[in-house]
Amino acid sequence: MTTNRTEPMICIRPSFPLRMTDAEGTMRYAKMVEDMGFDAFFLGDRMLAQAALDDGQVVYAATSVEPTTMMAAIAGRTSRIQIGVLVYIVPFRRPLQIAKTFASLDFISNGRIIMGAGLGWNPKEFASLGLSMADRGSQFEEAIPLIRRLWRGDTVTFHGRWSDLEGVRIAPISPRPAGPPIWMGTFAPTQTLDFSTWTTPVRNVLDRVGRHADAWAPLTYTAASMRRISAAHLGEAWNMIMESAVKAGRASDSIDLVHADWIYILDGPNAEQRGFESVSKFFTGSWQDAKNTYVIGTPDEVVEKLLTLTSRIERKTDAYMLTPISSEQTQLDLIRDLIAPKLRAANRKG
Repeated sequence: MTTNRTEPMICIRPSFPLRMTDAEGTMRYAKMVEDMGFDAFFLGDRMLAQAALDDGQVVYAATSVEPTTMMAAIAGRTSRIQIGVLVYIVPFRRPLQIAKTFASLDFISNGRIIMGAGLGWNPKEFASLGLSMADRGSQFEEAIPLIRRLWRGDTVTFHGRWSDLEGVRIAPISPRPAGPPIWMGTFAPTQTLDFSTWTTPVRNVLDRVGRHADAWAPLTYTAASMRRISAAHLGEAWNMIMESAVKAGRASDSIDLVHADWIYILDGPNAEQRGFESVSKFFTGSWQDAKNTYVIGTPDEVVEKLLTLTSRIERKTDAYMLTPISSEQTQLDLIRDLIAPKLRAANRKG
């Protein structure tokens, strides 16, 4: 297990507008998240100014600062909180580069880094980098074991399809023997998340999680279709991951469950208006579309929706990754005071 706690971590990831426009504000926000007692602070990875499909449909009208640059800055402003990225697009970079970057981040932060690793989903980003989306799975499969070996301080000789290394070692390495934990996502904002049948590509992704991940942090909504995954389908996906883990010789408790979601807590005057103004900064749908896509409601409704989504998984949730749709501090106050205590109580172990 990567979290090894009796109650779940509560992780905060800032909304797109904050990351896009205000680096200093993001660092202050991270420090505030630490001072408020949360467990981890996460960023996203976006290569271009907006996420658009080949047909021109804008999925997210927002971007983010290059994540490892911002993680280093945040490490210098904080002392306790874990710092992560979800998800870091592995095929955009070379394994040696990734290993060196994240080992360095873990070194300077005294072992506080989490790498959320993903394959990527935006065709325009791949095309702009001269990469083929068809190769991303095999690139990822080859990269992750190499990264782990380099993090351990091994001298690596490897001649593969995507990497050719001869007697390569990095230093300094992570202060942790196995290096930073690798969290893996699943699904994409462009998918329908309506799994009446489980296609071979989706099964392959879940199998990869079972073989490689320290934690699973799936996307629970689709911005393109403006809907959420069902609890039943999330439970089925988890079962497939567990089957793959056991086949790979891994213990059934070796993969943590992370519930990642975007939330807005309705509280106080004009709450719905304030929520819609916030979501409209990056989301192109209506307020009703936003409520169909994200977790929006009163404090009790938000807790119920979060707990219900994982109710078909026979395991306590190890971490919550919560992205407040608004950068209002009151949203963090509400999460700390009204949401986090109930999530911790419902998932307490032992």
